[in-house]
Amino acid sequence: MSEKLRHRLTEDAAAVEKALAALPMFRESDDQAEHCGYSLGAGGKRLRPFLVIESCRALSGDCQNALASACAVEMIHTYSLIHDDLPGMDDDDLRRGVPSLHLVCGTEKALFAGDRLLMEAFRTLIHTPLQENQVRYMVKKLTQASGASFLTGGQFMDMFHPGSADREWTERMIQGKTAAMIRVSMELGALSAGFPAADLPSVSSIGDRTGWLFQLTDDILDVTGSVEEMGKAVSKDSDMGKWNPVSEFGLDEARKLAYDSSQRIMKELKTLPGDWTVIGDLVEYLPERRN
Repeated sequence: MSEKLRHRLTEDAAAVEKALAALPMFRESDDQAEHCGYSLGAGGKRLRPFLVIESCRALSGDCQNALASACAVEMIHTYSLIHDDLPGMDDDDLRRGVPSLHLVCGTEKALFAGDRLLMEAFRTLIHTPLQENQVRYMVKKLTQASGASFLTGGQFMDMFHPGSADREWTERMIQGKTAAMIRVSMELGALSAGFPAADLPSVSSIGDRTGWLFQLTDDILDVTGSVEEMGKAVSKDSDMGKWNPVSEFGLDEARKLAYDSSQRIMKELKTLPGDWTVIGDLVEYLPERRN
């Protein structure tokens, strides 16, 4: 990882932590807000908020305008993790290196904490300091990405996967469950900088491919990583018989595929207006990541 990327990841995470701590729900001091704070405060890579902020910065936007979006995508991501870990879903005991929320407060309270984070995300996003029509479009994009066609739909597919999930099925699931939230993070960052909605498909396409690359590297780590590195259980997908590039092509070929995908995305980033060097550094790093 380059020093510049390391610095920006740290800097952006600190800005997001400060903004999350100032959310209205944490002034309300109820048990449910405390449960939300437990999962939000467990850390994580903050990759999606980073992509929001750096996409805004790449287009010379005011990063303060992107903070609401950065918090919103992190809250939706965290809600999805809380629900994923529930006993009726993946039944995972560890998330981000700490006990999953349902082990701390019980299944029912964890379920409602996830629901609250989903709603707080939109409560936060609507306070973006931009013109009303811009904010309305940002809400639309986040609603689509987190709804039935993408995140929620991908979660449903993952929960009710066929006995032997093939490549086509798995790629559709990845498009929903993983890639959509990475794509919308870049979209919201660009929109925060005033990027024209008509030109957004160029950013969206790169966001989709970056999301696919992230999932590919996650599949590799599911085979090669440890619980300590990942902060969660490993080898679960392969144990459940789900298709992924590692199972089809083997570890070496999957690593080559990740590297080649990274190089293609980096070239595509150079076709966008602005300076996308930092996001390019992230894309270059993804095939090497260990958590």
